[in-house]
Amino acid sequence: MRRSVLVAISLLALAASVVACGGSGTSALTGKTWQLAAITEKTPAFQGVIPAAQQASYTIEFTTDGNYSGQADCNRIAGTYTTSGSSGITINPGASTMMACADPDSFGSLYAHALTTASTWAVANDELTLTLKDGGTLQFAAGSAASSAPSSAPASQAPAASAAPATDLTGATWQLSAITEKTPAFQGVVPAADQANYTITFNADGSFNAKADCNQVAGSYAVGASNSLTITLGPSTMAMCPEGSLGDLYVMGLSNAASYQVADSTLTITLQDGGTLEFAKAS
Repeated sequence: MRRSVLVAISLLALAASVVACGGSGTSALTGKTWQLAAITEKTPAFQGVIPAAQQASYTIEFTTDGNYSGQADCNRIAGTYTTSGSSGITINPGASTMMACADPDSFGSLYAHALTTASTWAVANDELTLTLKDGGTLQFAAGSAASSAPSSAPASQAPAASAAPATDLTGATWQLSAITEKTPAFQGVVPAADQANYTITFNADGSFNAKADCNQVAGSYAVGASNSLTITLGPSTMAMCPEGSLGDLYVMGLSNAASYQVADSTLTITLQDGGTLEFAKAS
């Protein structure tokens, strides 16, 4: 009997020590505003670094009741999360705003969608790393709640171009065949079977309609001297497309357009960062 009592006391002491050490172990995760410093994904493979001046526009705060909130550039994000084991985490999206941001280099959609694929977390030296299901990572530094603010206003639909749109752009549905971007660093070919999921149609009234995988994008465009091209995003959906989708990168590229060239039923849009979007005319 005496031995049983001693064993019971030992177990209680062990349980108490576990509680004292943080119980679920999420104390390192909560109570901070985490600011995104870098993003890497494997499917599709790309990587990008968030400039220090913009990191306060990409945040997440985890609360002890299983909720989170944050900023994805000009959009607010929120939802719930659960942890498992010593490092497992599942982030579930909830009520969030869905606006196209004005900055053509915005990581907003990429960040918001990447969060929902998180699988593990680790905190060391006031830095949080969320590892994604595809092996990519979101890397954060601890910031202050007061510094969390959007870096750019939502983009409003621009008026139609005052000059007559270029006739070589209009009257066709263009299907994306290849994409190269410098920010974030990415290069890839769109399989022929998927090209109909990434399209754009330029209308004669200065508006455009595009398909970005599972999302619909609309807005306006303007052409100028030397085939300069400006694409302004308007009302768009921002659903989470299947893993491997190029939708976010495609939309980011469109908003970064600088010029265009049409030759032999092929459209090339050159981006402000020197990257390109390559299209073939749909039959």
